[in-house]
Amino acid sequence: MIQVKYKKNFDVGRMLRNVRASAAVLLNDVAVPVKEGWDKEIKEDSHLGLRASTQKVHGDHKPLNLTGKLAKSNKILKASTKKLKAVVKNSAKSSKNYKIKKPNGKIYRGKRKSAPVFYGYYQNKGFTTASNSLIPNKRVPARNFVDKTLDNLEKNPKYIKAKQKFAKNLEKSMKMASK
Repeated sequence: MIQVKYKKNFDVGRMLRNVRASAAVLLNDVAVPVKEGWDKEIKEDSHLGLRASTQKVHGDHKPLNLTGKLAKSNKILKASTKKLKAVVKNSAKSSKNYKIKKPNGKIYRGKRKSAPVFYGYYQNKGFTTASNSLIPNKRVPARNFVDKTLDNLEKNPKYIKAKQKFAKNLEKSMKMASK
């Protein structure tokens, strides 16, 4: 009778480092299609045009989503091996100064008393204008660009490729850890 013994040792520390590196790459690869989806949803929403009521308020000045500032402010904070968290965020803020041109040609300028407001959050969730605003107590509908992107993520070819790349990197890290 023949007996064969097979032993394999693992360097657990090396394996964990390699797994963390693979996970960081996966998170960064997944963040790219999420950001692109946000950009696409915001751009599609901006092509709908301005309603008459919005044109009266803004005059010649275009609102944030039509100027492209909202989409351009989507940023990716990349994951690293020490911080396994990739963040896609929208950093568009209002400024302290404002300028509104009315249809009659009169321009209103001033400074806001409140701190800058993050437009992306309010665009995504919807809001009601303040009682002392130019258009008081008006319900502004949500322009949800986050959930649509996450619902379509699994169909995105970049997401599928990122998952395959992660599986390959994980397999490679397991082989590298064995002695």
